[in-house]
Amino acid sequence: MGNNFSAENSLRLIAETIERSRRTIARNSGKPLILWGVLVALTAIVIWALWSKTGSAAWNFLWFAMTAIGAICMRFMTRNSEKVPDTEVSRMLGKIWMWFGIFSTGFFALVWAAWGIRSAIGIEGPLRVDLTLIIVLMMGLCGTLSGAALKFKPISISSVVATALSVLFLMVMPEGSALRILTFVILGLFALIIPGVILQKQTND
Repeated sequence: MGNNFSAENSLRLIAETIERSRRTIARNSGKPLILWGVLVALTAIVIWALWSKTGSAAWNFLWFAMTAIGAICMRFMTRNSEKVPDTEVSRMLGKIWMWFGIFSTGFFALVWAAWGIRSAIGIEGPLRVDLTLIIVLMMGLCGTLSGAALKFKPISISSVVATALSVLFLMVMPEGSALRILTFVILGLFALIIPGVILQKQTND
């Protein structure tokens, strides 16, 4: 009986710790979501403007600059934030977005490698890989999984809506058009800024 009681207490303590961690992460996620949403949307607009003016898709390298700027801003933003306990929820969220970054960077590198190989061996014609669509789908999936892990439906719902609108936008826009990069404005607004504002409002209340 005593062993059962201890086991029940242990399970309850673990469940409470995970739940507290989930709530802590949710409370501290509002501002970062807004920050990344604004950065994604602004970077997409800047790339679109420069791409349209110069005709060069090389401006997409600005995404790497955005990542560095976002990381610096996050460091200052979270300096005085409540420390998040190292639990299964926090590790899961970290791994979700870690693999998103790895796959996104990997796809980008593979596209450039394929382009270089084709040029070296004399294969002509455009390289038909819709990298934007791949990134959009992965980002939507990661956002939906993050919302499920946090048990915060607005994040999951917003991610699904953002992904659907983005895919529709990409299907409408002509292939190779600089306008296609503006799909990240949709993602930034619906998948990041809106749920971030909702989370921040709940935290302030």
